[in-house]
Amino acid sequence: MTMELESQEVVVETTTAAAAARAASAAHVRTTVALRLLAFAASLAAAVVVATNRQERWGITVTFKMFAVWEAFVAINFACAAYALLTAVFVKKLVSKHWLHHMDQFTVNLQAASTAGAGAVGSVAMWGNEPSGWYAVCRLYRLYCDRGAVSLALAFVAFVAFGVASSLSRYPRAPPPPAPR
Repeated sequence: MTMELESQEVVVETTTAAAAARAASAAHVRTTVALRLLAFAASLAAAVVVATNRQERWGITVTFKMFAVWEAFVAINFACAAYALLTAVFVKKLVSKHWLHHMDQFTVNLQAASTAGAGAVGSVAMWGNEPSGWYAVCRLYRLYCDRGAVSLALAFVAFVAFGVASSLSRYPRAPPPPAPR
């Protein structure tokens, strides 16, 4: 016959609370830092490629400032790069914070929205839309469009890195063991 005492329950709760308060492992911190630095580099590179992208042909200069979606893409990628760098630097202090996962999710959504918007405009520029009367301008401005495609690929890399880092921030350590019966 097993009899449970109040003192045993308190010990179990204390043990479970101690297990839940454990710090993240060194491997987890290294992985998180690496992912955030990858996201930083990819976001920064995507923003710089678009911001410096320009091509002139027949007296017409095409830059990212001609399209609001590319301006938003640059701004969001710079913001995501700054966020990734700050969280990579302070990851040891932030890894146990509950709000980090929510901010990571917000960043993933911003990155996805800016990449999707820029990709949609790039798709119309690449292939056009004849029923709407929009012609494929990438035939004329191939260099500009190729650099835009590279920046979209870099933004997608940043999106994936942020997504994995966000998943890791949700579970910064192994879940606590189940309470004994």
